[in-house]
Amino acid sequence: MAALPVFEAELVTRRRWLSAAEVAEIYVISQSIPGVIIVNFSVLSAMRLSGKRAACLAALAVVLPAFLIILALAVLFTGRWDNRWVAAALSGLRPAVVAIVAGAAIRLAKAHLNRVWMGLAAALGAGLMFFQILGPVPLILLGALIGLVCHALNQRERAA
Repeated sequence: MAALPVFEAELVTRRRWLSAAEVAEIYVISQSIPGVIIVNFSVLSAMRLSGKRAACLAALAVVLPAFLIILALAVLFTGRWDNRWVAAALSGLRPAVVAIVAGAAIRLAKAHLNRVWMGLAAALGAGLMFFQILGPVPLILLGALIGLVCHALNQRERAA
């Protein structure tokens, strides 16, 4: 979720390669398939833009820098996790991450929850996850099922 504003800024606003709706669609699909969301998103968007070779290159371009950074940090911080400066820096990052995720959720809600019932459904879903009644996967499946039912009902109304 924290990467969504970066995706939108780069792919929609700056480069104009995808529409906001396409970014949202790819992001939702990326969340619903197994794997790291940012890798899934990169592969799916590259596939949509330029095909299979671009998708493979996108996966490598996303995974390799993170792997190298984590490897360097692991070497640097081995035996230093109890250091008060490291602990203080990590505790300071927590509120920043929450703010980034909240900002992305608000932007996503403003752009795509354009009906009252959608906002209520999103609030209900957030509550179900917050109180650990449903996990993300059952919630995504439930949302897809409800979307299919609504689509079928709309088709019946149009046909009648």
